[in-house]
Amino acid sequence: MVLIKQTIDAHQDFEFNVNINRKIDYFIDKPVQNIKGLVVYIAGFGADAGEYRKKFSKHIVDKYSMACLTVDYHCFFSRPASGGQINIEPGVMKLLRTLTGCNNNEDVDTILSKLSQLNPNIKEPIVIPGVIYPDKNEYQNFGILPALDHIYAINDVLIKYPDISRKIYAIGSSYGGYIANLISKFAPSTLNAVFDNSSWAKPNLNYVTGHEKGTAEFSFYHSPKILMSLNVLSPWSQYLFMPNGFNHDRFFIRSFPKNHMKTMREIGGLKTVYRFIHAENDFIANTGDKKLLVQDMEEEGFKVDLKIYSEKDIDGEYIKNISHGMGVSMRRFFEFYYNETKSDIKEEIHIDYDFEHSFEFFCKSQKYIVEYKGNKQPECFIKPIL
Repeated sequence: MVLIKQTIDAHQDFEFNVNINRKIDYFIDKPVQNIKGLVVYIAGFGADAGEYRKKFSKHIVDKYSMACLTVDYHCFFSRPASGGQINIEPGVMKLLRTLTGCNNNEDVDTILSKLSQLNPNIKEPIVIPGVIYPDKNEYQNFGILPALDHIYAINDVLIKYPDISRKIYAIGSSYGGYIANLISKFAPSTLNAVFDNSSWAKPNLNYVTGHEKGTAEFSFYHSPKILMSLNVLSPWSQYLFMPNGFNHDRFFIRSFPKNHMKTMREIGGLKTVYRFIHAENDFIANTGDKKLLVQDMEEEGFKVDLKIYSEKDIDGEYIKNISHGMGVSMRRFFEFYYNETKSDIKEEIHIDYDFEHSFEFFCKSQKYIVEYKGNKQPECFIKPIL
């Protein structure tokens, strides 16, 4: 097995016109020879940023003789365990220092420790709001840049390693599955299959504008009496009149409305096979929304199947619970649907990267344009609808 790390140029943030020299790192594990395909494993919100994705990649190489790609996509390192830094806003810090009698030289951990000692008989935890600043000075773009990062990485892999068969599978859970579906939206002729465990059918606004609504996306106990209530740094606002308002256009491009599906179908020719699993009542990724998405996809002719699991399906091995993600092993998830779909997967000579074509996703007042120029990375931009 060969493990390779590559650093490549990334697409700029065309929604905010942020013209920085953005880079992404990707990792490719591959057999020495006879490489039968490419599996793109997409971890969600950095939860699998460490050992699991390494183990998954090795498993794919050893068992299936395929290469496995993982990408440090935009805002990947957005949890404290993966490099995100917690910041408590100055006004809150000033209040905490006043309550605890701490001076400006004492660090946050010291202040929170003293805070937990103020009332030893408190029954409810003290909730401290804060912001997670992702590593690499990034922010919560939500969906588009991570999808483009993977498209760029897939294209780069196939350019540099032409011995890899062009059977391409994307697999992810939660936000990882959502990114996989967005990859198939912006590159409709590239993926052979998407295996999605419990992803969103449309943007979860807690992760986009939750900081303004006071709805935390991530919480943990700093101590038994201190609960950190956190949101990742986001440039988006719920106030639609603002230049950074998360308006209908920005919502639709991150969703799968039927007119966008028609564009995907026309460009990709229904190449991609979709396999979704979901808990019966998922309170993080709405189950009803996922059912409606699948219904729309079926009406447009997509090769899609959704399996809903309930409490009676818990077996302790594959389905361990019916909360978000259901405790499903991603290796077993891949194995099941790889075997179930392999007869439908055909190696393609061409992917979007090879074509000279462009397509438009019409939203409410703007259209998002994806342009492939033949043997070049795609470019995305926005134009008003006239």
